Amino acid sequence: MRSDLDLAASAKENIQHKVGTNLRMFINRLHTDFPPHWHNDVEIIWPKEAPYKVVCSNQTYDVEIDDILLICPAVLHEIFSPTPGSRIYIQADFSGIISLKEIDKAFRLMSPALHIKKKTCPPEIYSKVCDHLNKIMELYFGSAPPIRLRDGEKDDENVVLFSELSLYGELEIYSILLEFIAFCCKNISAFRESDSVSVSSAYKNTISLSNVCSYISEHFAENISLESIATYAGFSKYHFERIFSEYAGMTFYQYLQQMRINYAQTLLSNPELSITDISYQAGFASCTAFTRAFKKSTGYPPSQFRMLNEAKHPLSANPFFANNEL
Repeated sequence: MRSDLDLAASAKENIQHKVGTNLRMFINRLHTDFPPHWHNDVEIIWPKEAPYKVVCSNQTYDVEIDDILLICPAVLHEIFSPTPGSRIYIQADFSGIISLKEIDKAFRLMSPALHIKKKTCPPEIYSKVCDHLNKIMELYFGSAPPIRLRDGEKDDENVVLFSELSLYGELEIYSILLEFIAFCCKNISAFRESDSVSVSSAYKNTISLSNVCSYISEHFAENISLESIATYAGFSKYHFERIFSEYAGMTFYQYLQQMRINYAQTLLSNPELSITDISYQAGFASCTAFTRAFKKSTGYPPSQFRMLNEAKHPLSANPFFANNEL
């Protein structure tokens, strides 16, 4: 989903697109599927008129109208469009921000994607999430006048208009995105527990498993065990194993391994790191074990996954971007 408008001349609506920014936003109205790919951008999908099915690292998300899906950077994903209808896309390059300890931790906590379901999300939290996204959309698709057209093109109804964000508009959008991500992480248990009615109320009053997951996100590369994490949480090994599986939808060791694989996916965007270096940095005992686990999780060996980077093999340009109307 690149914003390089190579096919702009074929567009059928007069639209605005921003130049000189690391942000890519548009409203896709086409009935279009996107093949497996990944990038260093945060990608937010917000269906307004038609749903999507999105596969992220072998996990399938049925994103209904008004649901919100945040896909973390460096996550392999494939998008299916069952029916035509407008869907908002927000993509932002976080490669220069990922070095911040807490933003890296946040993405590990949410990876591969955070699915915010309107039907099950507490209304006050859902409203706050939408407020952040609406502010971003208003800033990006605001009233900034077009400043130039593509070279050699005339100003007519079939031409895409290029315009700049207002002064410090990009900085303001990134600040809202950071607030949005922080808010999601602070309330992540609300998004997940809404789908896990089997979690006992007694447990909810004792400890938040989101804190346990946060601890794992900081220590996943270390030699941590089920016993040590159960002790940290204040439960017996067997009780913790049961309630953690209910909360996370997978066993502790499956969660730990997925955390390591998610981190390895991020490292694979650095061409200077070898597969062996990445395997040890991610906490695997050997390169062989890493390759086997990575392929089982993503469907691709690490070397082939690296080649699916959108920067190496960009997707076909999409000429249909958004105007100011939803």
